[in-house]
Amino acid sequence: MKEKTIILNKGRDVTLTPYIATQDKKVSFLICPGGAYRNCDESEGKPVAKAFNELGYNAFILRYSVGKHYRWPYPLEDFDQAMEHLLAHASDYAVDPEHIVAAGFSAGGHVVSTAGSLAKHKPFAVISCYGLSDKETLAFCAPDAPDAAEVVNADTRPHFLASSRNDWIVPIFNTTRLIDAFQQHYIDYESHIYGYALHGFSVGEAAGAAGPLFCSRVGDWVKDSLTWLDELISGRYRSIRECAQYQDTNALCFSTMNSCKLICETPEAIRIIKRKFPAQFLLFTAAKKQIGDFMDTVSMKNLFELVKVDAGTLAKMDAALSAIPIRR
Repeated sequence: MKEKTIILNKGRDVTLTPYIATQDKKVSFLICPGGAYRNCDESEGKPVAKAFNELGYNAFILRYSVGKHYRWPYPLEDFDQAMEHLLAHASDYAVDPEHIVAAGFSAGGHVVSTAGSLAKHKPFAVISCYGLSDKETLAFCAPDAPDAAEVVNADTRPHFLASSRNDWIVPIFNTTRLIDAFQQHYIDYESHIYGYALHGFSVGEAAGAAGPLFCSRVGDWVKDSLTWLDELISGRYRSIRECAQYQDTNALCFSTMNSCKLICETPEAIRIIKRKFPAQFLLFTAAKKQIGDFMDTVSMKNLFELVKVDAGTLAKMDAALSAIPIRR
C-alpha cells in the first residue's frame, strides 16, 4: 500500500515514497529507478515495489537528484539521506535496520553499487539490475560520477546482479568488470546474466518486458534475489572469504580453511594433523599423491568436505590448528 511521499530535498526534488505491505520487521528494500540520471523511470519504481509487496516485503522508492538537479555526489547524498530517514523511522515502517537492501536499475544500479562501497549508511546488501557502473558508459550520462568497479573496497556490501548479455544501452562489461573487482577484493556476489533481453526489463512480464525480444526468465531475479538474501541472513551462504587464498592472506592463525599448499609448507600444522587426526592425515596424503599440485590452492576444508569428513571433526581440527600463528 502506497503511503504519503516524504520530501527529502525540496530544492532538488528528492523524495521517498513508502509502499508498506507488512508490520513484521524483516528485510526492506530501498529502490532506485534508472533513467540515465535524466529522470527516474516509473517502470522501475512502482512495479518493483509492488513485486516486493506481493511477496510480503516493505519497499521504498527513492527519487534521487536527476535532470537539471543532477551533479555527483548528489545521488549518493540522497541515498544516505533516505537511509537516515528509514533508520530514524524504523519502528514506524516496520523496518529491520540491520537488513535494508538497496535495489537499483540502470543508473539507479550505479547509485546503489556506489552506495554499497561509499555510503555513510551502507545497505545490508545490493541488488543491481542491468546496472550502469563502468566509466566508458558513464561518459554518456554522468562523466563526473565514479566508476563503481574502481571504488570497490574491503567493506563493499554483497551484490546480486541481474543483466542481459545483449544489452546495448548498458553493455555487459558493466557487469563483468564489476565482478572482476568483487573477485579482487573478495566481495560476495551472485550474478545472473540472461542470454537476451532489451535494456530496462524491470521485473519482467509484469512490467511489460515480454515478447520475443525478452528472455521469459528475466523476472526470476526477484525471487532468486530473495533466496540469496535468505542464505546471507541465515548463514547458509558460503562466503568468498572462506576461500583458501583469502585465508592465507588475511587470517591470523591456521585453520582447515587455509590452502593445502600453506599447510603442507608449515611443519607445525602437519605435525598436529598427523598426531591428532591420523585418519584424516592419511586421507590428505593419499589425495596429495593422487591429485598432486592441482590441490595446492584448495583449502583443506574443501578437500575433507569432498570426502565427507564430518563437521565436528573439522571443528576439532580448526581448534587444534588455531594455536599456530600465520607468519608472513
